[in-house]
Amino acid sequence: MKSSVSAQNFLDDSRLIEEIFHELKSIVASILSSVELIVLYDGKAMGNKITRQAESIRSQVIELDFQLQNIRIIQHMLGKTFELKRKTTNLLFFLGQLVREEPYNNLLSPAVELQNSKIPVEANIDESVMRQLILNLFFWMNRHSTTHQIPKIVFRFEPGYFEIKGSFYANYIFSSPFKSSEKGDSEIFHQPVCHMMSYFAALHDGTFEIQAEPEKNVEVLVKIPCKA
Repeated sequence: MKSSVSAQNFLDDSRLIEEIFHELKSIVASILSSVELIVLYDGKAMGNKITRQAESIRSQVIELDFQLQNIRIIQHMLGKTFELKRKTTNLLFFLGQLVREEPYNNLLSPAVELQNSKIPVEANIDESVMRQLILNLFFWMNRHSTTHQIPKIVFRFEPGYFEIKGSFYANYIFSSPFKSSEKGDSEIFHQPVCHMMSYFAALHDGTFEIQAEPEKNVEVLVKIPCKA
């Protein structure tokens, strides 16, 4: 099943704030759980369990910081103080910098494939919004991926546009809780964060599509106009 996700009126959907609030609560709960385990392990011969819990805390704090940036952007949009600042950007340089950026590099590097281009590729983008779109995509896919399987993001350059292709194997079957009995289609297409990502793409004259294959395979395709 394939769907172009609507970007219209996404700020009018109160579920967006509720969804981010729920994610923040989940992150804080995970951090507290890891701290409690570290205290429990303290002074005991637990191998590398303390190290694993410390790494878990680090990852959760990174996502917590990212979600706070989401809240800031949404606050500006709701307050009508958001200004899109597009400029001509070298995409290879911008995307390469993003993958290497602290503190996301350890998370993104194993998940991202950046296809090279023999000639400079430029796009008229707001770098902060595009950065937020890509990070939202990664964290959303990572949240819904099966355990111990990282999602994949491929950046590819085609004539007239550059493509962000995300793919992952979901950690639950679409029929529950993805499927909506009222709408008769996949609820994955109606998650508020997907509408937000679609809105970020639309700000750059781009498109945002999700394809949910039978059972658990999900593919996301973002296309943004560019020029070589």
